[in-house]
Amino acid sequence: MATETQTKTQPSKETFHFINDPAEAINDALTGLTYLKPSLSYNREYKTIYRNDLQEFARDHVTTIGFAGGGHEPMFGGFVGHNYLSAYVSGNIFASPTAAQIFEAIKMCQPKGGKSMGTLIVCGNYTGDILNAGLAITRAQAAGYKVHFTPVGDDVAVGRKKGGKVGRRGLSGHLVALKSACALAQKGESLERVAEVMEYVAGNVGTIGVAFDRVALPNAIITDLQTLPEVTIELGMGAHGEPGLQQISPIPTPEALTSQMLDLILDISDKDRAFIPFSSSTHPSIDGEIVMLLNSLGSTSDEVLARFAELANAELAKRGFTVRRLTLGPLVTSLKMSGFGITVWRLPPDSGETMTRAEALELWDERVETVAWRQ
Repeated sequence: MATETQTKTQPSKETFHFINDPAEAINDALTGLTYLKPSLSYNREYKTIYRNDLQEFARDHVTTIGFAGGGHEPMFGGFVGHNYLSAYVSGNIFASPTAAQIFEAIKMCQPKGGKSMGTLIVCGNYTGDILNAGLAITRAQAAGYKVHFTPVGDDVAVGRKKGGKVGRRGLSGHLVALKSACALAQKGESLERVAEVMEYVAGNVGTIGVAFDRVALPNAIITDLQTLPEVTIELGMGAHGEPGLQQISPIPTPEALTSQMLDLILDISDKDRAFIPFSSSTHPSIDGEIVMLLNSLGSTSDEVLARFAELANAELAKRGFTVRRLTLGPLVTSLKMSGFGITVWRLPPDSGETMTRAEALELWDERVETVAWRQ
């Protein structure tokens, strides 16, 4: 069984980033998205990218905001557009946006003088994000804005004992849940229904990541970086280089690594990490259909992701699971970290739960008009 391992300090190395000015990296990146997708606009003062038709859309639709620190692109800026997010608020690299930024985005999504169906706000489960969102939402609700907030933690490397009251870290599970929630918002559903589905899907998602090295911050042209030992990977490393669950050396075969990662997601006998409510770890009779996402943490190529997707699909089939949909690519990165993650979404059983399986797949298949989502 995997055990907690303390990270040992290793000699630092130098690493370069292809950026102009660290202080302007986020502005440069988000401004660039408006050239890639002219249907987007960028508010430089509040580091907010939003769909051009936001005011018109907000009159008769629930609006959705994703926010996070920068450095995880394309999350969330690459997912703003038709059938996905209404707006994205970015902090500086690996730093939460301020409460003032988040509050301004809420006001943009609910223009004064018109009716509003409300706004769903989503982020990963990190202390700074939760704190700033709480301050912004308190101000917004006092001012009469209708808001629902859902922080998402899907990292199964952080067990219940370690997570405590803080909970799990957010990785890529919120993108999976937002795909359904935002599609419902586009259809004109109420904030209550959009939020209900958002929280339901988030509660049925788990992610585990693995990396060869920690990420380097572009706070200068050259950054000191503490490295892992040679011929070592870290299972469960966080999206900001936080210590993982276990350092593994020698590096296992791709087949063995894939199996170990899926164990952490699927094993319902592991009471510390059995977050996804499958009816059985193998050959479940009612809830064995899933959606799977393979995410590059920055520098892992599509070719490598595709190989791991093939291995994961085969391993899941052996365990009696069926992959109904698959998406891969750089979705939630950690600058140029060398690693990847596997995310599994347990689809509703045949009998249905908060939504039916058919509805879940229909929402997943809704076409989007964004920079980064891969249909």
